[in-house]
Amino acid sequence: MLLLLLTHLLFAQQPAATAQIPPLAQKAADRTTGTVCCLYTRPSTQSPMLSIVPVGAQVQVTDSANNAYFVYAQFSKKGKVLSGYMYRACLSAAP
Repeated sequence: MLLLLLTHLLFAQQPAATAQIPPLAQKAADRTTGTVCCLYTRPSTQSPMLSIVPVGAQVQVTDSANNAYFVYAQFSKKGKVLSGYMYRACLSAAP
């Protein structure tokens, strides 16, 4: 009982937590491909291929935290925006 009372007194004097929670969504980053790469529907080479991304193409990486090998990217081909997964290694070094 004494321990419960001391715990209550200890927590009652602590200020409320005011830390900022970082946003879950990352900012999209424009990147350039360094090699020919494929855009897949899922983060697996066994999934259907959406398109072949040529060398030097601009892609917009929207999510890179979910997988060590793949990034979620958007690529524009003939005026149509394709969204899918591509190998992280296909991207050239970040500026």
